[in-house]
Amino acid sequence: MNRKRVLSSFLTVIIMFSAMLSGVSAQAKGGSWPKGPSTDSLVSGSAIVMEVSTGTVLYGKNIHKKRYPASITKILTALLAAENSSPSDVVTFSKTAAYGISPGDSTVSSEPGEKMTMEQCLYAIMLESANEVCLAAGEHVSGSVKNFVKLMNRRVKQLGLKDTHFNNPNGLPDPNHYTTAYDMAMIGRAALQNSVFRKVSNTPRYACAKTNKHKMKRIWLNHHEAINPDEYPQYGYKYCIGGKTGFTHAAGNTLVTFAEKDGMQLVCVVMKSTSQKAGEPNQYTDTIKLLNYCFGKYKKHNVGGSDSKISEDLFDNYGSFFNSSNSPVRFEGESSVVLPKNVKLSKAKQKIIYNKNVKIKTGKNIIGKVTYTYAGKTVGSSNIIYDSTKKTYLDEASRKVVNKEIKSIEKTNSNPSLFHKIFTGIRDGISGGIYGVIDFIVNNIVLSIVILLAIIVIVMFIIFAITGKSIVMSRSRKRHGGYQSKMGRRNHAKRVRQNRKDSSNKNVRRNHSKHYTKKTSASTSDKPSTRKNSNYSRRRKKTRESFGKNFFDF
Repeated sequence: MNRKRVLSSFLTVIIMFSAMLSGVSAQAKGGSWPKGPSTDSLVSGSAIVMEVSTGTVLYGKNIHKKRYPASITKILTALLAAENSSPSDVVTFSKTAAYGISPGDSTVSSEPGEKMTMEQCLYAIMLESANEVCLAAGEHVSGSVKNFVKLMNRRVKQLGLKDTHFNNPNGLPDPNHYTTAYDMAMIGRAALQNSVFRKVSNTPRYACAKTNKHKMKRIWLNHHEAINPDEYPQYGYKYCIGGKTGFTHAAGNTLVTFAEKDGMQLVCVVMKSTSQKAGEPNQYTDTIKLLNYCFGKYKKHNVGGSDSKISEDLFDNYGSFFNSSNSPVRFEGESSVVLPKNVKLSKAKQKIIYNKNVKIKTGKNIIGKVTYTYAGKTVGSSNIIYDSTKKTYLDEASRKVVNKEIKSIEKTNSNPSLFHKIFTGIRDGISGGIYGVIDFIVNNIVLSIVILLAIIVIVMFIIFAITGKSIVMSRSRKRHGGYQSKMGRRNHAKRVRQNRKDSSNKNVRRNHSKHYTKKTSASTSDKPSTRKNSNYSRRRKKTRESFGKNFFDF
C-alpha cells in the first residue's frame, strides 16, 4: 500500500511539472521578448524605440505606416550638411533661400547676401528649426535645393529604406514627402554616428555671433523639452543626448529623441502625436514612458567582452596571435548584442558565415560575418575584418586553422549533440541562477522532461530499495505465528516435509467416534496399521457420517 502511495505521488509530481512546463513554454513563446506598454496607452499614432549600435527594435507601434514627418526631416538635412562640408565653411544666402519660406514658418530671419558659417547654420537648423537655413545649406552642399533633395533620397536608399521619399530639406507638407517611424529611427541612428551632429543636437542653447546682416549676437534655444525644459520642466529627461521636434497641421506633432544610459544608446520616434500645450498625454509623455521601459528591460552586451561566445570559441583559442592589440582579425566597429536583462548572451543563437574565397588585399578585408538572433529577432551582427596592415599577418596556414575552427563552431551550433545540450544547459543554468534554469527548461522542453524522468526513476529506485525492506521487517515484527512471514512459511514447510519423512514421529489421532472399534494394543502391534494418512481429514467429505456426536471428531 505504501508503495502505491509513493508511486502515485511521483506521478502527480510529473503531471504537475508537465503542466508547469506547458505554461512556461506558452508564456515564453508569447512573452520571451518583452511586449512593452500597450499601444492603446500611447497617444501617438506611430512609435518606435531602436537600439542605436545594433538597430534592434525594442518597441513598435505602426512603425511602417507612412506619415508626414514635418521638421524631423531636418535630421537628415543636418547630417548631409555635416558630412559634405566643414563647420568653418561660409554659407551665403541667396534670395531663393532667404525668401523661399511662407509666413509662419520657423526662421531666424536670414537675409539675402548674409554670410554664416556652416556651424552656425547647423545650430539654426537643429535648435531653431529655421526653414530658410535648410535651403541655404542645401544650395551650399549640392548647388541647388533640387540636387540636395536628390542627395537626400540617395542616402535613404543607401540606408535600405523603402517607405521614405523626401521632396524638400525642411519638412513642409507635400504629397511626395513622407516617411515612417522605422525609417526615421534608422536615419536618426545614422545621424548619431556623426560627431558634429551629436554635438549640435545635444546643445540646449547657442549664441550666434553677429554677421554681416545682423550686427547683434542672437541666442537660439533648443525647442526639444527633454533637452531644454525651460517652459515645461516636467519633461526634462536626464538621459537625453539629443533630438529634434516637428509640427505641421498635416503631420501633427513629431518627435525624435536620443538617450543613453548604462552604455546603451536608444533612439525613440513618435509621430502623429499631440502637443504638450494641449496637456497630457502628449509626445513627451509617450517618449519618456517608452525610454524608461526599454532602459529597464534591456541590456547591451559587447560581443568582444568576456561573455562573448565567439570570443571564447574563436579568438581566445589562439593565444597571443588573436589577443594581441595588433591582431589583424577583429570585428568591424562596435560589435554589440541587445537582449532582455534576464537573458545571457550565450542564449542568443550565433551564426558565423566565413567567406572562404576572399582575396586578401592591402588594408581591410571582410572575411566573414557573425549574426546573433533571439526570439526570432536579429539582436546584433558584425563583419569580421582582416587588416593586412597589422604587424601580425594571417598566413595561409593560419587561415586554414581558422577556417577549420569556424566550421567546427558552425557544426556545433547548427546540430549540437544531446550531451552538449545537457552539459551546456546545466552550466548556463547554474551560472545564470533561477533565470538560467527557467530559460534552459523553456528552450529545451523535451530534454528537460527526459532529465526529470531520469532523476525520478533514480529517486524511486533508491526509495523503494529502502522502504521495501523496512515494510517486510515491520510486518514480521507486528504479526505473530510466523506463518504470514516469509521466514515463517519456509520453517513451516520444512517441518511438514520432515514429518512426512519421519512417520514414526507422527502424532496418533485420537478417535472418539462410536463408528470405530477400539483396538487393543496387542492387535495394534500384530496387524498393520490401517490409519489414514495425515491429509485424510482434509480430504474427507463433510458428510453426515463424518459429523459424529463428538464435536471433536471432524
